[in-house]
Amino acid sequence: MAHTQAVEELVREFLMFRGLSTTARSLETELRMDRDRGLRVDRLLEQLNATVAAHDLAGLRDLWSHLDSYIFNKLENHFAPVIKKFENGLLKYYLVTAVNAGKMEKVSEFLTKMAPELQLQSEWRDWFMLPYVCKPDENPIYSVYFTRQWQDTYLVSLHNFLATIFQCIPQPTLSSYETEAVLVKKLQEENFKLKERIVTLESSNNQGHQSRLTQHTEKSNAPTPLIDDFYIIPTENTEGAIREAKGLRGLIRQMGGSPVLGKKQMRSLSQN
Repeated sequence: MAHTQAVEELVREFLMFRGLSTTARSLETELRMDRDRGLRVDRLLEQLNATVAAHDLAGLRDLWSHLDSYIFNKLENHFAPVIKKFENGLLKYYLVTAVNAGKMEKVSEFLTKMAPELQLQSEWRDWFMLPYVCKPDENPIYSVYFTRQWQDTYLVSLHNFLATIFQCIPQPTLSSYETEAVLVKKLQEENFKLKERIVTLESSNNQGHQSRLTQHTEKSNAPTPLIDDFYIIPTENTEGAIREAKGLRGLIRQMGGSPVLGKKQMRSLSQN
């Protein structure tokens, strides 16, 4: 993984700062013997290919056993069939490489040493006949494994599988510091943008409120024609009522001083 090297540099710096020179030298020695290659998939595949090309069966088995003990065993059980499939593919890739190189003694050595482990597996039953088959690359049982397409597909699939596994396995706290630092920085930037947006919205709202308040004040101070029209109505009614009351009092005086009396007089006149 990309950040592993950065973490190793931090550990070296800390050890030298603390004066732990013996521990620092031990770290360097173990790193030179690191079979995980810093958990970098490309370097790990280079090492696997190197052992296959050198027909180093012991080295190949040792490296895969190391991956199985320190990496694959940390996975859930449902990964076991996939891991076994990749292991068998690697062993077949080893045999095909040996046959193509004309190293039939390496093929016989492989089958002799691996027989106790493989002979009970059905998919390996035909492979024990490999040393006795002429032109195995043309035989229907083995031909697909001798194609460049199968070999390239296997290596690409193994690369992707290992890359995925290395991303999923639990990481020590020190290895996650960079990821957490990036996350914290991102959250801080988003928080700052939100604050700026809030300030902008508040400023816009304050300006709008002040504008509405100013317009309301101006309207309150100016004469409104609608109010003047309704103000005239009760004034005119009052003046008319006064004139009507004065005329009514004059009529009553002429008729004898009382509305009731006036009505009686009006009935007497009508009877006569």
